[in-house]
Parts: sequence; structure tokens; C-alpha cells
Amino acid sequence: MKRILAARPLAQCPGLLAALRAEGWQAEHLPLMAIEALPQALATLPALAARADALFWVSPSAIDIGWPALAGMDLAAKRLACVGASSAKRLAALSGQPVLHPTAGSDSEALLAMPELADVAGQNWLIVRGQGGRALLADALAQRGAATAFAEIYRRVDGAPDWAAFDASPPDAVIITSSEMVEQLFRLAGPSRTGALQCLLYCVPHPRIAERLAAFGAARVVTTRADDAAMVAGLKEWFRRHP
Repeated sequence: MKRILAARPLAQCPGLLAALRAEGWQAEHLPLMAIEALPQALATLPALAARADALFWVSPSAIDIGWPALAGMDLAAKRLACVGASSAKRLAALSGQPVLHPTAGSDSEALLAMPELADVAGQNWLIVRGQGGRALLADALAQRGAATAFAEIYRRVDGAPDWAAFDASPPDAVIITSSEMVEQLFRLAGPSRTGALQCLLYCVPHPRIAERLAAFGAARVVTTRADDAAMVAGLKEWFRRHP
């Protein structure tokens, strides 16, 4: 039985783990990173959202943590946007509104390439995210004449993987869903495990993550679309070709 570890925030893992287990694989969560809400930032989110014309949600964590803070607000006149199809589906279900997201690609670059964002002059955009992160979207919107602000409503903290279990039974593959998680993996594992990590098979939903893994010396990376079904299919095809 193939053993697959999924390295993403725990709240986003149940569907992926279920899909992996449906293939007959042993699937487990790899807790590299935990997400902690920032209560003071959440308290200011409604006021920031009230002033915005558009709310961009950087991640599933931003949606899960931030949307409940807006309960009761009338957001019907505001544009909602994110980068992933799964996030868009989740946000649409919560809001009952259409959600702008790219269908060709799943990052800020793909969103910025959409015709709907060609003319944002005079608009106020609120970017809901965790502490830190890329400034690309905010900078590009500002260059196009929009006013931008950040609502940093959560922070990322180190997880605590069971490295003894990892060493005793190395996984057949690791699903890793952000470049930050790559950094976490190699840092938390420590130098003594670098060689073992470099030999693992990884499945990732974006070329940027594959490039970060390559920078750490990982040679076997399957890159797929950014949804659970695509990642499962990518691993299934790899195992078929490499029995």
C-alpha cells in the first residue's frame, strides 16, 4: 500500500485525504504548519471590508477564518475574488455571490491577466491574507490606479511532525501545496534528513513550488492543476508509470 503524506493546513485536508484513501492508499496529514487567527486583526476586518470595492482572498485559510467575521454585512455590491477554483467554489457557497477567479492558472499572475482587472482605476481593493506574503497583486493593482490595503488576519506557526515515525516508515510521496511549506519541510526536518527528503517523490499544484523543491535538491516532482482530483490523478499516473 502506498503511503502518502499531505502537507497543508489541517482544515483543508479532509477532502484530499479521503480522495487519496479512495485509491487504496494510506493517507496521513503531515503537520508542517499550523494556522492561528489574529483576533485584533479580525476585529478590524468588517470596517476595512465596508470601505472596499473588492475583497481578494489569498487562501482557503483566509476564507475560513475571515468570512465569519463579516457575518451580517451586506456585501452584494462588492467584488469577491481569489485565485483557485476550489477557493472560489467555497467562497461562492458562503457568500451566495459570483467569485472572480482565473480558469487558466491559479495564482496572482493569472488573476491579473483577466480582462476584468484591466481597468481598476479608482477602486479600493482589500487583500485578506496571513502575515507576510507576496506583494505582486497589491503592487500591480496600485500601478493600474487602484488603492490597496491588507487585512492580515492569521499567522503561520511551526507544526510538530512525528519525525521518528517519518524515519521509520518514509512515505512514497508527499503532497505539498505552497513554497512556504517547502521551506518548513526542510527546516523542521533538519540537515540530517536532507538527503532522504531529496529522494522523495513530491506532488505540487504550481510550478513555483516545484522550482522551490528543485532548489533544495528534490529531483522527482509531479506538477498538476491546483485541485485535489488533479493531484490524486497525477500521483496515480506516476505510480502507474513507475510501479
